[in-house]
Parts: sequence; structure tokens; C-alpha cells
Amino acid sequence: MSNLKAFIIFLSIVLLVYGSTNFYLYRRTMQAASPVGTWVWVLRIVILIGILAYPAGRILGTGRAIGTFFTWTGSFWLAVLVYGVLIALVVDIVRGIDLLTGWIPRWMLVDRLLTGRIIFAGSVVMIVMLLVGGHIRSLYPLMPEYVVVLPKLPQDRNEYRIVILADTHLGVLVGERRLRRMVDQINNQYPDLALIVGDLLDESARELHWVVDPLTGIEATDGVYAVTGNHEFYAGVKGYEDLLHKAGIKLLRDECVEIEGVAVLVGIDDMTGGRQFVQERVPIDDLLKGANDQLPVILMHHTPTRIVEAEQAGVDLMISGHVHGGQLWPVKYIAEGIYGVKTGLSERGRMHFYLTSGAGTWGPPVRVGAAPEIVTLILKKTA
Repeated sequence: MSNLKAFIIFLSIVLLVYGSTNFYLYRRTMQAASPVGTWVWVLRIVILIGILAYPAGRILGTGRAIGTFFTWTGSFWLAVLVYGVLIALVVDIVRGIDLLTGWIPRWMLVDRLLTGRIIFAGSVVMIVMLLVGGHIRSLYPLMPEYVVVLPKLPQDRNEYRIVILADTHLGVLVGERRLRRMVDQINNQYPDLALIVGDLLDESARELHWVVDPLTGIEATDGVYAVTGNHEFYAGVKGYEDLLHKAGIKLLRDECVEIEGVAVLVGIDDMTGGRQFVQERVPIDDLLKGANDQLPVILMHHTPTRIVEAEQAGVDLMISGHVHGGQLWPVKYIAEGIYGVKTGLSERGRMHFYLTSGAGTWGPPVRVGAAPEIVTLILKKTA
């Protein structure tokens, strides 16, 4: 299948889902609110602006104020859509059960108009609270630390500190001020090594020249390394690589390097490269041929896939991101079902696996039940 045909199919599915869920939310909102007179059109216009804002912002671009406004508005609307549809579904399920069993007290249904408006008002208050609280939560990444025991780690490098940054999605929603704060958080951990595990950018590198200066401020004794995420392929890998080069960051694309006297570091391209851009996937075994087998192997791969392959290839520690911890509850359960792994540190056979929830947001600038993080892994030879 050609890239163009695959893109058309993907876009058609996205538009169908987006259109149908918005239509469902619109119908249920109008039924519950039951506006009269001028309020009918006020509510319709508000919903229409919400529906069209995100695509309008992306079409207009963020170089102009109107494009930035629509992007922010549309991004928040995505969260409204998620929770509005969830609430509407719950109400519909409750109504359906009542039709079968009659379990709702009749006094609650005497004035259906009032009941609908109470449900509408309560839903609006709940969603606003989720958006405000979730946006504030998204602004301040946690700084967890985990100890990882790697028997191959040289004794003289015990308590080696690796700081992981992933899924920042830099652009109009996560800007320079946020990035500088993240860099300060990284440096406060006094890392020996800093790793950027994909989706650093959310827009074309041509529009994000401002990221270079903050990134050059990352202070790690043994340097800063990065891999691609799916959004780097969407935005353009070449521009991403040039931007990292200016910041003094080494991009690993299906290659490995030895962090002298510490570990073998492997970075592989995100699965998007092979799936959508017809890029050949290199076996992890091949990348490790000739590598120093006396040192532990650390693997970066943005999407939490190829885990079994990594463990069988002798990787000691694998680090991934991509899923944002679900970002919006209860999406985390869907993500866990798709990838079969949970956010945080786990054991996969003989291999340690860390799935970070990431430091930024994609789509809604909101996190509910999935706090952002910049994690520090402390490597030790023995427990």
C-alpha cells in the first residue's frame, strides 16, 4: 500500500470518528440543555466553534495569532469531547437500564426537562473542573527516581544517574518557558547521562528554532542522546536531526554507541518509520554485533514495542514512552491493553523495562490520572 493511500485511509477514519463523536455529543447536549430562544443558537455556535477549532488551527498554522487561538481552543475541546461523550454514554446506559428495569425512582422523572438541565449543568461543572485541574497538573512534571540493578555495570560507575525526557511535544502548546523549566529540572538531578526518548517536537523543526538554546543547557557528564518518535517522522526527521546537532545532542538511528566504561547505548527508530515511511527495520541482534559484551546494554525505543525481541537480544534495560500514561483517564486502560505494558518500571524476563508517562501533552493540554514526569534511573551493580 502506498504512503498516499495509507494516509487517505487513516485521515478518513479520523474524520469519521471525530465527526460521529461530535455529532453524538451535540445531540445529547441539546437534548439535555433544552435551550430556548436565543440560547439555542448560542449553544450551537459554541459547540460549532469547538468542533472546528482544532482543524482550523492546524490549517491556519501557529505563525499567526488567529491560528494559535484556534489551536488552543480546539485542543481543550478535544478533552471536552472525551469527557462529554463519556458522560453522555453513562447517562444513556442508565436510561437504557431504567427502560428495562424501571429502577430509577419515578419522582426523579416527573420533570424531565429539569432533570436534563441539572445533568447538563452538573456535567459542565465537572468538565470545567477536570480541564482546569488537568491543565495545571500538566504544567509541572514529577521527578521520580528508581533504582535499577545491572550486574554488568562496572563497580566504579555504581549509582550512575540517567535522566529521561520524553514526549514533550514542543510547539505552540508546550513552549520555550516550559522547556527551560524542564531543563532546569534535569540539571537539578546532576545526571551522568540524559536521554530524549522521542516526540520531542510536535511541529516542524523549521518553526521551532527556539528550542536549540534551552536544549544546549542540558548538563550531563557523558552527554545527551536521543531517538526518533512518531511525531519526528510526521514533522520531518531531517529537520529534527539538524536541530539536535545544533544543540549538541547525538541522534541514534538504528545504531549503538559505547558510553565509555559504563554501558552500550542503543537507539532504534520509532516503528512509524517502517510502518508509514517504508523504512527497513534493523534487527536489534544486528545492532549489537561487535558491541562490548562486558557492559550492560541500554536500549531506547519510543513506542513500547519490540520488547520480546530486545529481551532475547540480551538488552539489560529498555526505555520507551509514547503512551503518556494514557494522559486522560480512562485512556490508560486502553493503552495498556494495546501494548501490554504499564507505565513505570517492570521486569520483562531478564530485562528491566521502563515506560515513562512523558513530560508534555499531545492534543488536549490536560492530564487527568496520568501525571507528567522527568524520571531518573539510578543504575547500581548490586541491590
